[in-house]
Amino acid sequence: MGGPVSASTGRPCIAALDVGTSSVKACLFTPELNLLASSVREYRLRTENGRVEARAEDYLEAAAAGMREALDMALGWRPAALGLTTQGETLVPVGRAGEPLGPFLVWLDSRAGAEAELLSGAFDRETFYRATGLPELSGALPLAKALWLRREEPEVFARTEKLLLLEDYLLHWLTGRLVGEKSLHTSTGWFHLGRDGLWEEALAAAGIPVGMLPELLDCGEPVGPLLPGPAEALGLPPGIPVATGAMDQTAAALAAGCVAPGAVTETTGTALVAAACTEAPVFAEGHHVTIYRHALAGKYLYLPIGNTAGMALRWFRDEFCRDLPADGGYAALDAQAAKVPCGSDGLVFLPFLAGSVDPDACPEARAVFFGATLSTTRAHFARSVMESVAFLLRDFFALLEGLGCPVRTVASLGGGARSGLWQQIKADVCGRTFTVPACTEAAAMGAALLAGWAGGLIEPGRLPETAPAGRYVPCEDNGPAYQRAYELYRRLYGAVRPLYGSG
Repeated sequence: MGGPVSASTGRPCIAALDVGTSSVKACLFTPELNLLASSVREYRLRTENGRVEARAEDYLEAAAAGMREALDMALGWRPAALGLTTQGETLVPVGRAGEPLGPFLVWLDSRAGAEAELLSGAFDRETFYRATGLPELSGALPLAKALWLRREEPEVFARTEKLLLLEDYLLHWLTGRLVGEKSLHTSTGWFHLGRDGLWEEALAAAGIPVGMLPELLDCGEPVGPLLPGPAEALGLPPGIPVATGAMDQTAAALAAGCVAPGAVTETTGTALVAAACTEAPVFAEGHHVTIYRHALAGKYLYLPIGNTAGMALRWFRDEFCRDLPADGGYAALDAQAAKVPCGSDGLVFLPFLAGSVDPDACPEARAVFFGATLSTTRAHFARSVMESVAFLLRDFFALLEGLGCPVRTVASLGGGARSGLWQQIKADVCGRTFTVPACTEAAAMGAALLAGWAGGLIEPGRLPETAPAGRYVPCEDNGPAYQRAYELYRRLYGAVRPLYGSG
């Protein structure tokens, strides 16, 4: 891959790798957490019959190419620390030398459904939720995938030294240490929130020895110096400190200042995800909201989830707006939707194109348009999709406040935050001010913050002090129209809910 790109002299900066489901983002930040450069390199997943797999080289090659490109954009800067953030629930068995014994089982992989059902017999749903903060024991969880490996590939399981998640594997590649971090392992099914460590009973139920799991460190801990081999591949100086990071959603929440009760982030990306910080999680009976261990010890995150948000708008654009320019399709939709009055003249959309998670767990839920007339235009449909996401977010906020978690400040992340119209709709519907951070790479920024703490470039515990790029204040004049539209949205869901099944 060539020799090192980075100079041995220059102003210190922080390198960060954000390894997502289909791409790696390589970023460089100043110690003040201003973004210097970023590069995105995509890779393909292998999918067949519910299996979703990736190879180690897919991640490593994308990371190396992306980091070298980012370094070329930031001449005069010297990387002095490296941080990581990754997707959750992606599992790989490794041998004694840390070498992968097979492909990575990506979090989308559904092969372990039967194993999840088997494990569900060992723990009732309430016990599992109170231990892990996870609403259900599904086949996506590494606990179920590990049992699948033991049952279906016993020869591989017999040679397995450790069961690693994606960040764990990358930390080993970078430093030679077989360790993990607690934020990423929170969604495995084998992490106990109350104990802040491994849930030995769950591992025993799956027949997984405790020693097969890596040592779990806190987020933002030094792991070791960057080894010469990966340093050369990435173009980074060998020996710089490598730190544990956090799961991507958690890292983004940290960067956006979601570190105390009252602070909330919302991410309108493919899905809609809200994150609210709490110091004492409430494991409510009935509907279960996902609870994660925060990157900060002693803190937790409530995470209400909607399966489709930005995906719903993309679906509408791709299927019904093919005449719009591919590059500027969303901007054109914004311009058209902006001409439609609040409430879309009575047109309402239920955004459940792939089921509902929160505030009502109903996998069978499907999308509905209601209220079209002969005067309804494509712009009405587009605006109603945007408004539906805001209505769902309003439901999330009510859910959080019902758990004793106030919603005082809201920071918006994800692609949806780039739409000023959508941001104003959210502010008006929810009756709260929404801010958009200046840095769009929030997950990578969180990883850089943790690496800065660990590497001595940022005072431990200090958060970024950056002015927001946008601020959207509720318009009182729009409140009554949105209240009527929201009430119709709620009545519509209540009317069609029995048609979906029992959930």
